[in-house]
Amino acid sequence: MYVEESGSKQSKCIVFIHGGGLSGWMWNKQVGDLKDFHCLVPDLPGHGKSKGIKPFSIKDSARQISELIKDKANGSRAYVVGHSLGAQILVQLLASSPDVVDRAVVVSALVRPIQGMVNLVKPTVKLTIPLTRFKWFARLQARALNIPEEYFDEYFVDSRTISTEAMEQILVENANFGLPKGLEYCNVPTLVLVGQKERRIMFNSAKDLVTAIPNSKGYLVQGVGHGFSFEDPKLFNEIVRAWFTDSQFPADRLKAIS
Repeated sequence: MYVEESGSKQSKCIVFIHGGGLSGWMWNKQVGDLKDFHCLVPDLPGHGKSKGIKPFSIKDSARQISELIKDKANGSRAYVVGHSLGAQILVQLLASSPDVVDRAVVVSALVRPIQGMVNLVKPTVKLTIPLTRFKWFARLQARALNIPEEYFDEYFVDSRTISTEAMEQILVENANFGLPKGLEYCNVPTLVLVGQKERRIMFNSAKDLVTAIPNSKGYLVQGVGHGFSFEDPKLFNEIVRAWFTDSQFPADRLKAIS
């Protein structure tokens, strides 16, 4: 699995797990602002510079992240941030290998399986994958994901090079994911975030996670949607840093989930 590494290896490590269909570049503004940490940014199997690694699964990706932390993080433990598909992988990691995680930030993790979605994946991908090769379609998708124009070139490369097989696997894994067994025994301090503008199922998923993980806190972030880290990177970084350093949150934009 391809990994971008920065910062001193003697510093506390943060692993950033990107969302589906993207790759490690989505965390550029986080890595740039958190230079005092040792940052590890993998490209997930089937994505970016790891697109040759097959097949994609959430469980296997969590296993690979666990091995990455054991191999590269100081003390074989790390802080971990995951967004969307990456957040689902982080939730799986908390259930299967909590010993490698010191603290976690779970951003927009779907944990309520979408019934019937799997039957729609193949025909949907068959129709849309050819369109992703065109810039006009990629721009529409990028806008829907709130990806800034400065990242469009990176997004377009990812969208036009991802394989049909990988996209099908990603969508099926995403739609089928539910709360994994063992999560109820996880004592890792976990911050669960969801954007105010997200779908109801995402808010309900955040509530499920706060209920399921004993040592967790959840917040609805005012004024943002699914692309929180793109939409307001300054606020995102302030929250991440505060959680990892036991500092005070910028509370005016956060509403507690209970």
